[in-house]
Amino acid sequence: MFRNGNLAIVLIVVAALILPALLSSGYQLRMVSIIWVFALLAMGFNLLYGITGQISMAQQAFFAIGAYGFAMLQARLGWSPFAALPAAVLIVAGVAAVIGLPLLRLRTHYLAMATLAFSLMMVGLTNRWVEFTGGSAGIQIPTITMGDWSMSRAGLYYTLVIVAAIGLVIHNFIISGHLGRAMQAVRDDETGAESLGVNVTAVKLRVFVLAAVYAAVGGIGFGLVSRQVNPSFGEFPVIVSLLTIAVVGGLGTRFGPVIGAIVVVLAPQALARFGELETLIYGLCLGVFLIFLPNGLSGVMERWGTRLFRSRPPARQPVAKNVVEGGAR
Repeated sequence: MFRNGNLAIVLIVVAALILPALLSSGYQLRMVSIIWVFALLAMGFNLLYGITGQISMAQQAFFAIGAYGFAMLQARLGWSPFAALPAAVLIVAGVAAVIGLPLLRLRTHYLAMATLAFSLMMVGLTNRWVEFTGGSAGIQIPTITMGDWSMSRAGLYYTLVIVAAIGLVIHNFIISGHLGRAMQAVRDDETGAESLGVNVTAVKLRVFVLAAVYAAVGGIGFGLVSRQVNPSFGEFPVIVSLLTIAVVGGLGTRFGPVIGAIVVVLAPQALARFGELETLIYGLCLGVFLIFLPNGLSGVMERWGTRLFRSRPPARQPVAKNVVEGGAR
């Protein structure tokens, strides 16, 4: 059960649902809401880079496109949030499929540079197309309402937890299944995987689009938490946070996105007391993770859990008893 992640997912969700009762302010609730936003963003990146080995720097662009699509469909076209949300996700999936077909022919740092160029184009577009995107001021996102009911901060938090739990179940299901094995084969050796019958192009494109969908849902969630969307959603600090989550949580692990998001969101709050030394201490901690914990916190926890829940081998019968029974037969 632990190896497949079922027990761990249940424990994570239960702890997340209980957590708001232990918080004392709206700011704390906002911070834990952001954890689930970045966990969703990191799940897609983990599937794309950690499992499939495709170094994409476009996740923050899809993060921003999803948020902008959700906001502009409401502000410009008057759509309801319940129609704008799936439409924004479909827009991101379509954009990812269109740019993924040519870009995924590239490998290693060439793919990273090409996707980074796409992200820089998106940032420039959102900053300069003021009439459409609102420029640096961005666009306000209204609170989700239905009749006289409006979603509270606590309601938004529980919604994010449920969405993140669904995303985590899908994430673990993919890793455990046939697609996950095909993705790992592509990561290890594309030529060898193709010789074994794996459609490398199809696998890479599917994962690229799926990672973009994860990013879009995370971007919409971040827009609802912030109640606005602006060009900072697609800027370079987002991918830096994403890479930090991968290092701390564990790249290619089942629960690295969640554990890494918790640390990356809350660590700056804990280190703020050190003032000017905050950045130095943060960098030193990252160095420690890279050197001594290459699989991150999730890798360590999964090893401990596997040892704890490992089934004992069946007891062997005494040799003398086996010989007697064999002679009797």
